[in-house]
Amino acid sequence: MTAKRPVRVAFVDQVGATPGGAERNLAIFLAHAPATIEPLAILFEDGTFADELRVLGIPVEIVAAPASIAKATRESGKLAGLIALPPIARRVYALLRAHDIDVVYTNSMKAHFIGGIAAWLARTPCVVHFHDLYSGAALRALRVLARIVSRERIACSRMVADAIGVGNTTPIYGPVDLDAFAHLPDRATAFARIALADDLPIVALIGRVNRWKGHDRFLRIAKRVNDRTPARFAIVGAPIFRDAVFYDELHVLANDPAQRGRIAFVPWLDDVRDILAVTTVNANCSTREPFGRAIPEAAAAGVPSVCFSDSGAAETIVDGVTGRTIAPGDEAGFADAIVAYLEDESARLAASAAARTFAATFDAAAIAEQTAAVIFRAAGRG
Repeated sequence: MTAKRPVRVAFVDQVGATPGGAERNLAIFLAHAPATIEPLAILFEDGTFADELRVLGIPVEIVAAPASIAKATRESGKLAGLIALPPIARRVYALLRAHDIDVVYTNSMKAHFIGGIAAWLARTPCVVHFHDLYSGAALRALRVLARIVSRERIACSRMVADAIGVGNTTPIYGPVDLDAFAHLPDRATAFARIALADDLPIVALIGRVNRWKGHDRFLRIAKRVNDRTPARFAIVGAPIFRDAVFYDELHVLANDPAQRGRIAFVPWLDDVRDILAVTTVNANCSTREPFGRAIPEAAAAGVPSVCFSDSGAAETIVDGVTGRTIAPGDEAGFADAIVAYLEDESARLAASAAARTFAATFDAAAIAEQTAAVIFRAAGRG
């Protein structure tokens, strides 16, 4: 009996330049995907992320999006962007036919619409992977589209699956390459690389800077903590996709004389191991974070985390064991949790050990198996 050929999967993503969490998840999956998947990446721009996939040996096709689509956000989508959809969808459709694609896997909002429509035109099964929360017209449109074009759906957390609300959706958490976090840089080297002084414990908020990520809340929490015990709060990241003005506002807030010397801004790090090597507590201050890679990565590095409980991020913490989940908006409670770890070394060390153990939940090889199973179901090889 002749063995079946690998399943040819087109992974469609709007990002080809600076990767976000969704792209990081995709790259790690592709690095661990089984040989029974033959990948093709279709991106709407070239750049760093496209090159990263090429290094992995993934064929990459660039279908440049027109400005009306490239500049649109889910908050400010314009009619011109919708008008531009058919031509780019037809170009993606042509690639699907040319490469004899078995499954289309869409990994971002614009990819859901463009890649999903192309898959529907090609009569090719589609897997839609939800990484974000939406509201209003964007959510309504996404629900309609997903019901029409997708055979299978994945969400980055149970919370996101429930919020999207399009029926059977498989929650699969973002993968972490645990081996990469098994041996961190020594503290002296790490402090030197990120240009921080080794005189205070570090509380870090890691990731892109956006308003909904709650960096202003982080600074208010910093003030509460430093009123009780000394610590340095590090904002690690940059306004990658938007909110550059917000980043400027944060610098103004950090100039509060009461906070002087206690707030640090660390540029975007492609490799977060340096900051995790020196971090005592990891913080996620987002409003309803869909998932958040920083918490599983911190867990793999043995760093306990604190976040708000109304988020997918809370699903990545065992409350009171690997970290703490705090009632939404309770900044005083958030500060209390951080102070408890800063002042009670035995509690922090216990949480650190438990976090390392729990990090196995996000093992890249195991997550790749879960993701591949959904792809195979979509291809009719379940």
